[in-house]
Amino acid sequence: RVVRVLGVGGFGVTYLCEHTGLGVQVAVKEYLPNEIAVRDGTEVHPKSAGDREGFEWGVARFLDEARTLSRFEHPNVVRVRGCFEANNTAYIVMDYQDGESLDRLLQRLGTLTERQLRQVVLPVADGLRQVHAAGFLHRDIKPSNIFVRRADGSPVLLDFGSARQALGRRSRSMTAIASAGYSPPEQYESKGEQGAWTDIYALSALCHRAITGRAPVDALRRTGELARSRPDPQAKLVASEYMRFSSGLLESVDWGLRVTETERPQSLDDWLARIEEPRSAHEATRLAAEQGSAVAQRRLGDMYDNGEGVPKDAREAARWYRKAAEQGDAEAQMSLGALHWSKDPSATMLWYRKAAEQGLAEAQFRLARHLSLVGFALHQGSEVAIAQEVAQWYRRAAEEGHAEAQHDLGLMYAEGRDVPIDKGRAWHWLRKAAEQGLAEAQYDLGRLLTSVVEDTPTDVKTYQQPLFQNSSSFLVGENTPTGVEAYAWCSLAAAQGQAHAVNEIARLERRMNPARIAEAQKFSVELIKSLAEVRLASG
Repeated sequence: RVVRVLGVGGFGVTYLCEHTGLGVQVAVKEYLPNEIAVRDGTEVHPKSAGDREGFEWGVARFLDEARTLSRFEHPNVVRVRGCFEANNTAYIVMDYQDGESLDRLLQRLGTLTERQLRQVVLPVADGLRQVHAAGFLHRDIKPSNIFVRRADGSPVLLDFGSARQALGRRSRSMTAIASAGYSPPEQYESKGEQGAWTDIYALSALCHRAITGRAPVDALRRTGELARSRPDPQAKLVASEYMRFSSGLLESVDWGLRVTETERPQSLDDWLARIEEPRSAHEATRLAAEQGSAVAQRRLGDMYDNGEGVPKDAREAARWYRKAAEQGDAEAQMSLGALHWSKDPSATMLWYRKAAEQGLAEAQFRLARHLSLVGFALHQGSEVAIAQEVAQWYRRAAEEGHAEAQHDLGLMYAEGRDVPIDKGRAWHWLRKAAEQGLAEAQYDLGRLLTSVVEDTPTDVKTYQQPLFQNSSSFLVGENTPTGVEAYAWCSLAAAQGQAHAVNEIARLERRMNPARIAEAQKFSVELIKSLAEVRLASG
């Protein structure tokens, strides 16, 4: 009994049915090649007398395929339960798979992680090995022909294309033979030599789609370009930026996608062996770095700089950082500057500046600090010009949300270092750093707020300026006196182990009565909650 249509293709229609005898759901595929056949009422007929022989020949191949598939019992290959003829055509009865096609999954996710991809490809390849061992090919591997079961996430390979391939060759119909992007060149050729390497090409193409988010370049276009002595338009993955995938997997995909069938793996065992080939992170990264990837070059520099999987080697670290830096990698430029810090301050300045000019906030912060320490010694300009540049780079990093830059800029305004004293601006930047959780900034903000009360009437007025209306005291709905708020910020710093904050709290408590201390402690709790809500709201 037909429940509903599951899918319609150029070769047939698949229905969800209920087996009335067993009371189970099954998938039933109907032979209906739309290039040579039509439905007339409940029956299927050739479109013309000239199509009759091909139609009947196709029915025979369709039933042969069903009988062959019924021999396979593998959890990742669709189970064929039987076949029958009716309505002047033929039907294959298969287990119904409740889930989602890999094609739909990829449309939703875009790409897969290596772990997700392996969870799909390795079980399918294992089932395909059984198919190949029986002398049979799938010939139509693509994302829409792999289902991911809803129950356990395991994959199942559906819809073998052997009968479709045979009919396509007989009718010389390209649309019946190949799937663009997934079929290798030999599937387009009338006498192309097909074998395990044919399915390996399609399986590699499927991996390429899951890794990059796009199918490979169509095989016809590739062969056409190569025939004209032009470069293969299909770029190799190992030379690209897919660093989150192991080199063995990327190399296997490239190997499986070679245009000439004799250059591909000749068996699934060969292909899978390369995927599973153990390779250290250092070897994989070095291979990509030698092929010109700036990301890999920088990562290799990190490995030598930090001793990750290799002995620490500053010279090797500098060599790889320089290669990436010369390609414009801002993080490599900053790391190269850090390597030169103690030996060549001018080189440090050069590389920090290059990275800072690209907008890297950490580099802007480091450049500001470096300028403040050695700028005048390096003849960077007058003291006034250096001070202005220091403030400029701190401000640029601070505006990007760099907490340490916000802290240093706040201190500059609080103490009048290289800029005029401005308690309002000092409070603005210290508060931003403090709200990011920087203990030093929380302590210095507490000290600043204490000074607003203790110093002069002018400072008291400062706290009443519009700039202060974003004070955390307003976040919790109270116009809390600065002494209480100072206590709260110092409490947050002390909780993170800031020793000076503990001393500042003790000093404040000596000047506060018990009621005021209780008020300050209550406000500290409210401040913590308020900041947590702000962080949650901002993601």
